[in-house]
Amino acid sequence: MFALRAWSNQYMEYIADRFQQALLAENAVVFDRENLSLLVPGPGLHATPINGGADLLTLCRPMLRREAEEDTGVIQLVSAFIVRWQDAYLTYKRSKRLPESRLHGEYSINFGGHLTPLDLFGFDEWPADPNASLWNIFDPINGVFLLQREFMEELRVDKLPRFTYRGLLYDDTRPVSRQHIGIVYDTILQERDYTIGERGFLLDPKYETLDKILARESDFENWSQLIIADEMQRTGRRA
Repeated sequence: MFALRAWSNQYMEYIADRFQQALLAENAVVFDRENLSLLVPGPGLHATPINGGADLLTLCRPMLRREAEEDTGVIQLVSAFIVRWQDAYLTYKRSKRLPESRLHGEYSINFGGHLTPLDLFGFDEWPADPNASLWNIFDPINGVFLLQREFMEELRVDKLPRFTYRGLLYDDTRPVSRQHIGIVYDTILQERDYTIGERGFLLDPKYETLDKILARESDFENWSQLIIADEMQRTGRRA
């Protein structure tokens, strides 16, 4: 609904989101599959530090996402935020409007999306030396504004969450996860309230305890199930 500015004493002025390029027309960040064993030993959520991201970024390059989705010889980088408020995790259902049709209708415990050069470095061009960048998305201290921008595409909150780098997430049991690797962050909200950034893409968002999630674990996609298993191990729980 649109109205005259003269009515601003009755209605809040509408502020449109910034223009976003078509998802498949953006540059994804990829590395050759043959280098996967240099980063992770196999499927799972691996907490091994990446030396400030140096080992990973030196292997990466930009590639048109449309091409990367068709090329099984490369693996794409995506962000994965595990969002918590106190002892509850924020979950959601993936709608049919999301580009990745292979995950439609499944629930997730992690928020995030494909990473671009802009997300990693703060500018669109790929640097000659990725490790010489002033900002580092793997370091939640000096890269916090990069993390905030990436996170706010998924969730809008008034107070900046606390980000902690967790590790790398990979799984080869499904074609979609075989083509992606997740850079995982524990994300602790400072307040309960939030707004979904991409309305219509993420459905049925809600806070759930680990017990409630475990009771319907089969509703969740495979990455989320790996995260759930890792959370159980961290908290000393058994299935």
